[in-house]
Amino acid sequence: MRAMHGPVVRWEVIVAMVVIAAIFTWGQHRARAVGGTSLPERGARSLVWPVQSVLVGAGGATRDVVVAAYRGRSLVTENEELEARVRQLEADRLRMVSYYLENTAMRKKLGWAPLEPAPSVAARVIDWSSGQSRKRVAIEANRQLELGNIVRTEAGLVGRVIEAQGTRGTVMLLNDAESAVAARVLREDGDFGMVSVASEASENRVMLKMVPHSHKADLRVGDVLVSSGDGGVYPQGVPIGFIESVETSAVNVASITAYIRPFADFEHLDYVLVERRGE
Repeated sequence: MRAMHGPVVRWEVIVAMVVIAAIFTWGQHRARAVGGTSLPERGARSLVWPVQSVLVGAGGATRDVVVAAYRGRSLVTENEELEARVRQLEADRLRMVSYYLENTAMRKKLGWAPLEPAPSVAARVIDWSSGQSRKRVAIEANRQLELGNIVRTEAGLVGRVIEAQGTRGTVMLLNDAESAVAARVLREDGDFGMVSVASEASENRVMLKMVPHSHKADLRVGDVLVSSGDGGVYPQGVPIGFIESVETSAVNVASITAYIRPFADFEHLDYVLVERRGE
């Protein structure tokens, strides 16, 4: 029988590896002792750095492509939303021009003088006083304020000054429980009524309501309301808002209420215009 032999161990290879490891370790400790880098480390870095540079560059390029593709889809969506918004604003602008021409023709038929822009001054909102039913702001202008001054934005009516001390004043907003505005529908045969805050209003959504003087009033969704000038508190023709819905009481069919979305943004009043006309 042939004798069985185990695997041959090449001790010279093992000894050589141990000696090389010991030399490398000694060189590394010696280099660190003087704050340097050993020869093996420098050699390893010179071999690894080019590969690392290629991998980092490839990773960065891949990331840029992914980000660009994702951002591209987002930009397309944003662009579509902006285009839709532009179309809506253009439609609103044309509608407002139509209302303006209609109002001008109506004033001419009634023999009223053309509307002239009231002298106004810009004011800054410096404080809020908001409670369950109390909605008021403090403003500061660059000249004297007067009791009864009308406060508005470029979009629409905001309220009126109820307290004035020099260049500072307190404004009662339209959504204050004590506020009321004589208004009319901006149509040739538009009905008149009183506008006040609706009980359905919330902290995040201001809603007004109009109760017409006549139980046969013709109020339509989309109608624009402006101040009528009745009572002398507010001047004629200041935009208030548009009718969002119309309800008829189930108990009294003669009771009509129009709910109004105001043009002014009451949640973001930073600067307002003060018209020096009022009571």
